[in-house]
Amino acid sequence: MTLQKAIFKPGINREGTDYDNEGGWFDCNLVRFRKGRPEKFGGWAKDSNNTFLGTCRALHPWIALSGTKYLGLGTTWKYYIEEGTSFNDITPIRSTTAAGDVTFAAVDGD
Repeated sequence: MTLQKAIFKPGINREGTDYDNEGGWFDCNLVRFRKGRPEKFGGWAKDSNNTFLGTCRALHPWIALSGTKYLGLGTTWKYYIEEGTSFNDITPIRSTTAAGDVTFAAVDGD
């Protein structure tokens, strides 16, 4: 059997089926394409050494008019705002009333 040059189409095409996409890529994980050829994604890098409580369930990024970048992190326990590399806990303090109802109240930290 002689060697044959394999020509693949770059990119991932999920419009049809796996069999319909002959010579192309249908399903990939941690792959990027450079000069039309697949390349293994290099992995992940830690953004910060700081940690937070709970499992992160939602992220909400935004930029202030001053250009400062913020990231809101909703976890199973708390809500944090990331500014730079530090997490600021902005979860309201939980308290109960005389009747036992749970309420949330903001407390001035000064």
